[in-house]
Amino acid sequence: MERIPALDGLRTLAIAMVVGYHIDKTVVPAGHWGVTLFFVLSGYVITSSLCAEVDRTGRLDLGSFYRKRLLRLLPALLAVCLVMLAVGSSWSRVAPALGFYANYARVEGLSLERLTHTWFIAVIAHFYLLWPFVIGPLPARHRIRVIGGLVLAAIAWRAAAIGIMSPGWVYNATDTNAAALFVGGYMAVARPTTWRFMNWSVPALLALMLLPVFGDTGGAVLWGGFAALALSAMAVQYATTGPALLENRVLLQLAEVSYGLYLWHYVFIRSDIPLWTALVLTAAATAASWYLVERPVLRWAARQKDRGRSLRPALPVQ
Repeated sequence: MERIPALDGLRTLAIAMVVGYHIDKTVVPAGHWGVTLFFVLSGYVITSSLCAEVDRTGRLDLGSFYRKRLLRLLPALLAVCLVMLAVGSSWSRVAPALGFYANYARVEGLSLERLTHTWFIAVIAHFYLLWPFVIGPLPARHRIRVIGGLVLAAIAWRAAAIGIMSPGWVYNATDTNAAALFVGGYMAVARPTTWRFMNWSVPALLALMLLPVFGDTGGAVLWGGFAALALSAMAVQYATTGPALLENRVLLQLAEVSYGLYLWHYVFIRSDIPLWTALVLTAAATAASWYLVERPVLRWAARQKDRGRSLRPALPVQ
């Protein structure tokens, strides 16, 4: 898949919405919708990448895919968890984060304290684990129909779950968040038309997150998720056109370190320290995560990949 810089810019906005929500819910009451935006974005990027590999090679290299995803998610997460253990967190709170089941641990009522936000990473990990088994064997001519059907089923289930499941389940569970991931996947294979009104999707999403009615209490936040889903889908489609607004240099640089930013901000913001101190420590930890953990691991993985290619025997010339 050819990289689209504006999608990285959109990723920064999604993380910024969530960070703003965690800093002050009274100012950014619906910033949690940044998670929905990130799910749609992830569904789009991963599905595009998987389909491109299948179309190019006729198969999926599952080992390579899982290795790449694990090396992207685990090292920085492990660093955070080790620090939390060092400062006194119990293993019962760290294990769900490292085991990628923090979302269902929250559903069961387990307090993860400063690792609460890792529920989101668990949902992403579940998607990474299962989605290749949908895309891999699926013929290209059936992609739109099958993924479209999954979208409708996932949306219907989320709507039903609002009435029959607990709010905690609807908000945290993988099955009720699958709709956003599937919508992103559908957009990757259907390539919908970009309409002019989609230019307003990003500012509309940023504006709606400021409305108290869509805060984190009551049914409005659960039903409002469908509005967030629609706007997120339009925002991702708009981003694929490469708007200069989302290719801002600052947004792209922040996107590079956004994973570390997401992991560390909650740890410090939920600590008993002044906000300005938490923000300074977040910036420092984010930089350390990128330069000392994430980038070295990614570079090592790239070298291993290149080394593997160089060791392959050359095809005989006919």
